[in-house]
Amino acid sequence: MSAFEHVRYLAETIGPRGSTTAGEAAGADYAFGVLERIGLRPVRESFRSARSAWAPFSLFFGTVIGSGFLFLFGGRLGAIVGLVLSVVAFMSTLVEMRFRANPLRWLLPKGTSQNVWARIEAEESADQQVVLVAHLDTHRTPLVFSTDRWVRLFEKLVPIGLGCAVLLIALFALGIFLPWSSFRFAAIAPLAVAVGILVLTLQADFTPYTAGANDNASGVGIVLDLAERLAAEPLRRTSVWVLLTGCEEVGCYGADAFLKAHSHELAGAAWLPIDTAGTKEADPTYLREERFLATTKSDPDLLQLVEAVCAEHPEIGARPIEMAGAYTEGAIGAQYGLRVLTFESQNRAGMLSEWHRPTDTVANVSETTIERVEALVWELLAEMDRRA
Repeated sequence: MSAFEHVRYLAETIGPRGSTTAGEAAGADYAFGVLERIGLRPVRESFRSARSAWAPFSLFFGTVIGSGFLFLFGGRLGAIVGLVLSVVAFMSTLVEMRFRANPLRWLLPKGTSQNVWARIEAEESADQQVVLVAHLDTHRTPLVFSTDRWVRLFEKLVPIGLGCAVLLIALFALGIFLPWSSFRFAAIAPLAVAVGILVLTLQADFTPYTAGANDNASGVGIVLDLAERLAAEPLRRTSVWVLLTGCEEVGCYGADAFLKAHSHELAGAAWLPIDTAGTKEADPTYLREERFLATTKSDPDLLQLVEAVCAEHPEIGARPIEMAGAYTEGAIGAQYGLRVLTFESQNRAGMLSEWHRPTDTVANVSETTIERVEALVWELLAEMDRRA
């Protein structure tokens, strides 16, 4: 089967694959079956994950708003309690944006998810290792992703919301020492902003899941098709892991669970996530860096290699990008010390096709873009193997 045929099965036959849902489990079953049919020995590993990407931020803004009311109406004691609660929530949110355990995660509803992986041994000696990564789960379809204009607005609202929280924390601290009438009216505007963002985050969790043809059946399809090619034609000096993860959309729980279990086997490995690879009227792209609170830089040696591949294969038409305000599983690989290079497909306006929308269907995915992204990854693997 081609990568596009895998996309069609995942997005149409299975459909929406929300994190920790039966649909996501069906996607894992499908990936397991494909890897088994091509002669590999797939492994399924379960883990616990949050169910929602939005709930941590709803908890955060809800806590800040509650602290604001304590500040306004609870006197000095209210200011003290509000300060403590809001500081804990704020610090937890910053840690959450680094995909690490924090008090907010203790309160989140949890479910069971799974990763599926298999290993393709090198034909001769395994001088290096590569992990091809794609996530099985799909996102909800919130208002803030409904149009390109909403996406750009939300990108601005996130830092504004965090800034308002910092301002409120400062006001709560002042409220411990200064009289109420001096400044407390200043809390009204940032509290109103926090209420607006809370409404948006709550709205998101009442929307349906997308079928996720582009995000990320396209990446899964490429990984499964590359697995079939590699099973038939292993690289000479490179062992390749193929990894289909769960729960990327809610904070990369699957990638983190896999690396907690296997990072000791992967020292120095290349970690190559493939995500949203089927954008229409787009180019194959690879990330120089991604910024989501912290910055994750791609491995300089891998960047040099992919640039050499692009120069040798101009017909692929790939180009580098820098991504801000979103994350990929590349961030998790970097945290575990792996050499990261992430592949996507973006149009010239810097957008991903039908990202987190009900319209992320097979009809709105480009088979040509998927083929070009797969060609880029394949040529990079071949070049890595030649230089091993």
